[in-house]
Amino acid sequence: MRFSSKVSGLAAALLLTFVLFPAPAARAAADPSPPLETPVAELAGALHCGTDLKGVRTDGDKPTVLFIPATGFTGYENYAWNYMAELAKEGYPSCWVDPPGRGLQDMQVSVEYVVYAARTVQERTGRKVDLVGHSQGGLLAAWALRFWPDLAGKVDDVVTLGSPFQGTRLASFCLPLTDITGCPAAVLQFARDSNWSKALTANGTPMPAGPSYTTVHSTADESVVADGGPPTLPGAQRVGVQDICPGRPWPTHIALVVDQVSYDLVADAIEHPGPADPGRIDRTDCAELIMPLNSEEAVKALPGFLAFPIEALIHSRPWAGEEPPLRPYAR
Repeated sequence: MRFSSKVSGLAAALLLTFVLFPAPAARAAADPSPPLETPVAELAGALHCGTDLKGVRTDGDKPTVLFIPATGFTGYENYAWNYMAELAKEGYPSCWVDPPGRGLQDMQVSVEYVVYAARTVQERTGRKVDLVGHSQGGLLAAWALRFWPDLAGKVDDVVTLGSPFQGTRLASFCLPLTDITGCPAAVLQFARDSNWSKALTANGTPMPAGPSYTTVHSTADESVVADGGPPTLPGAQRVGVQDICPGRPWPTHIALVVDQVSYDLVADAIEHPGPADPGRIDRTDCAELIMPLNSEEAVKALPGFLAFPIEALIHSRPWAGEEPPLRPYAR
């Protein structure tokens, strides 16, 4: 794949729209959705749109895909060199949102960035937006749809990759430190049996009607598959990579965003009405471990990967001694 320094016409138009017409700061008084407490300037500054990849179609008939990153990553680091690059070939414009503190702060704050981004993209493109979230990114997408009712009419597809809807026991490594150094707030929230997890999947209540929901997981995921069972989001189409490729010892948690079959499922959900259908996936792709990657975008993202430990330490502060209390709307 060749790289072009010129922004595509589609991306330029999208960017111009965001610059000239910022999203409304207030919702109608009758809107039952919780108000956003984060200043609009901060929310807007975390939303990024556009691509420099050559080959983007400009016919304007494709919805925008909003990418939400995993804990520790920016949206660009997580998706620009894989998913955004590949979907651009099919004419899909991309946006991404960067939650504060690389996703290590209170997820009840981070989700406001997702809500703002989804509303803004939909309002300024006039089309429903598709949400794709890896790990914590999927949690934020689901939480946004669960507690902001207006989003149900603005979102077409929600696709998650390895998202720990019931929490992950790997978060327990930090729990003994809560009385000493504290832990990043998000880590406490995606621990098993956290108040956050219980509120998201309370009583098995299905996700709001309107969007299609697909959750993709792998039995080789060392981070999410706890107690021998895959994560479950009520009302979502749950698809395991091994449902398509039995016995496949891949992908791991991080590798979900480079795995060919995982990408196939995301693309299938985006391209067709309703959730992803495993029956439409080409089984010959089981032999392809890695999806096409854009090396130039990967080189651009590399400095962010390398700076992650320092940035996470700095920007995830202050750490908490206990899980942040649920906000009134989620109780």
